[in-house]
Amino acid sequence: MKEFDSCGLDIAVHQAEVFFTSVTRLTCSSPIFLRRFFKSHYAEILDLGKVYLLPLEVDDAFAQIEKEFGKTAYGTTKYPAEAMYWLGYMTRYIAYTREVSSRFVYKHFPPKILIDHYSGWHTQGEEWVIEALLTLVELKEEDFDPNVRLKKLLRKDK
Repeated sequence: MKEFDSCGLDIAVHQAEVFFTSVTRLTCSSPIFLRRFFKSHYAEILDLGKVYLLPLEVDDAFAQIEKEFGKTAYGTTKYPAEAMYWLGYMTRYIAYTREVSSRFVYKHFPPKILIDHYSGWHTQGEEWVIEALLTLVELKEEDFDPNVRLKKLLRKDK
């Protein structure tokens, strides 16, 4: 597990602000925005943990994601802005401290799970939330380890 240092905090707060702002700035639904974000090149750069590779302006995130996927006004479901902020922060915390990709987080911890548990979990510590998530999706801390995941895949193929 990687230490959540000042760089990780900067990236997590930035992602949280992007998620928060998406609720009012974008015309597409929150689930559509989240799918695009987690599968974007922008998220891949955040995964590298190198803040200097990006201008950390919220508008830049939207511009880059729109450039990659195009404009959309699809969907109507909007999650509460506060829940989106927390979702952005928590998912980046997970990706940063466990050294996994945004896609991994999106696949194994669907945003809807975090949104649905926001009211009860947002006051808890980050590690508590990760433990609760792992229990909910029936994973273990070791599943963050790429070697463990590879071994499981190889066993499945036999």
